[in-house]
Amino acid sequence: MKIKVMMAVLGALSTGMITQQAMAESQTPEKMTCKEFVALDDAVKPKVVYWAEGLNRKGKPVDSVVDVDETDKLVPVLVSECKETPEHLLMKKIKEHAALKSAPVTAASGVPQKPAATPKPVKMTCKEFVALDDAVKPKVVYWAEGFSKKGKPVDSVVDVDETDRLVPVLVTECKETPKLTFWQKIKKHF
Repeated sequence: MKIKVMMAVLGALSTGMITQQAMAESQTPEKMTCKEFVALDDAVKPKVVYWAEGLNRKGKPVDSVVDVDETDKLVPVLVSECKETPEHLLMKKIKEHAALKSAPVTAASGVPQKPAATPKPVKMTCKEFVALDDAVKPKVVYWAEGFSKKGKPVDSVVDVDETDRLVPVLVTECKETPKLTFWQKIKKHF
């Protein structure tokens, strides 16, 4: 099911938040309004945010990380903010938060530290991907799909059903070839 019309509109229709006219418009994460984001099913919102976070890394070094802890915390913040400013663009809000968290985290010692769960999808091996917690694997796949869209048309879509089905496929493929990179495997599917 593509976020294009289906996910954004179905959730909004069930809550009565949009009209028939809005249903005719295609929506993508890059063009999605806060109102459309809030109307999404709660299970879909984090997937859209991980995808958008990956896309937001376009043009950044290939050692970009999936900051699982921070992104998980960001979802309810975005929902809250989007309820207050429904006409704002979701990607603009995500980029604002990315700018705020770009400063390195430091301990009392003043030494920069990495967040606890920060896989590097473009550099990790299949063995490292398989070793990730089962709750983290889909997040990495959504992030990687968004990241893979760098330089692509702005109307890229998140296909939630297809991406959800891809996670166990990648796990199986990576178990068979643990020394290959996760990125080599995932690029075959996008």
